[in-house]
Amino acid sequence: MLEVEKNASIDAAALAEFFARCGWQQTGGAAKLEWALAASEEWVVARFEGQLVGFGRSCKLDALNRVVFDAMVDPRFAASGLRLEIVRLLTQSAGRLEKVSVFDRWKVTIPLVPSSGDTYLGKGRPAEGL
Repeated sequence: MLEVEKNASIDAAALAEFFARCGWQQTGGAAKLEWALAASEEWVVARFEGQLVGFGRSCKLDALNRVVFDAMVDPRFAASGLRLEIVRLLTQSAGRLEKVSVFDRWKVTIPLVPSSGDTYLGKGRPAEGL
C-alpha cells in the first residue's frame, strides 16, 4: 500500500539510497541530505510496502516566497502522478500571497499559485506531469 506523509521521520542513509536509485550520485550524500532536510521547513515522504519511493521538501525564503526542492519519485512510479501529489502537499500550506517555485534540475523553475486546494501554473493552466 502507498503511504504519503508530511514531515514524517526519515533516515538520511535511506534518503541517500533513494536518491541514488533515482540517479543522484554524490560523495557524502547522506550527510548533505541530512543538512538539507534540517534546513527544510516541510518535507513529504512516500513509501510503498515500507520502501521509500517518493520525496520532496520545501524552504521558505521569506514571508512571500517558498521553493520546493527535490520533488522526485522512484523511476517505477514516474507515471503515477506521485510527484504531482508531493508538490501539491508541499504547496498546500502556502499563503494566498505566497509565491511558490519548483526547483527541478531538468526543467526551468515553474511558478505555482495554489487555488482552491489545487495547484495551477500561471494563468489558470492545470499543473500536469510535474
